[in-house]
Amino acid sequence: MRRIFTSVILRRLSSASAAIGACFLAVAAVSIFQGWLGQRNARRELLINPPVAYAASSISTPKDLRPKRGDSLATLEIDRLDLSVVVLEGSDDATLKLGPGHIEDTAYPGEEGNIGITGHRDTHFRPLRRIRLKDVITLKTKSSTTRFIVNSITIIDPTDMDALDPTPGTALTLVTCYPFEFIGSAPKRFIVRATPLK
Repeated sequence: MRRIFTSVILRRLSSASAAIGACFLAVAAVSIFQGWLGQRNARRELLINPPVAYAASSISTPKDLRPKRGDSLATLEIDRLDLSVVVLEGSDDATLKLGPGHIEDTAYPGEEGNIGITGHRDTHFRPLRRIRLKDVITLKTKSSTTRFIVNSITIIDPTDMDALDPTPGTALTLVTCYPFEFIGSAPKRFIVRATPLK
C-alpha cells in the first residue's frame, strides 16, 4: 500500500515538474518573440520614418523634436559577434523587451559625449558575452555613422554607475547584467566602453 502511495506521489510530482518547466519555456518563448517582433518593427520604422536629426541636450532643440520613449534612434552593429540591433529611446523594462535602449540623461547617438545604451543579457545583448578588446562597434543614425573601438570591459556593482558620467569627448558605453548565465536578477553589471575609431 505504501509503495502504491509513493508511486502516485512521484507521478504527480513528475507531472507538476513537467508543467512548471513548460510554463518557464513558454515565458521564455514569448519574451524572445516579443524581442524579435519589436526589432522587426523598429527596423521598419527606421527605414520608413527615420528620426529627425536632433541635439537633445541643446536648449535650442524644441522638446517636441526630441525622441519619445520607444522611438527608433539608431542601429548598433558588431560584425564579429553577428550583432545588429535597433536602439530605442528609453531604458524602462517595456522598451528593453523590444530592444536595447538609450539611457536617459546620456548623450544621444550622433552627439558628442558619453552615449549610454543598455540591453537585456538574455536577449538582444547576449552576444556581448563574447566581446573582446579592440572589437569594432558601428552606430548609425540618419545623419551619422560612427565606428567605435572597444577599449575596456569591466564588471561593476549595480550602484557604481560612474561609467555613465559625461565624457569630454565622444564615447559609447554598453551596459547589461552579469553573469550572463545567472538565473534570476543578476548581481553585477557588465560594462563595455568604446571610443571613436581614428
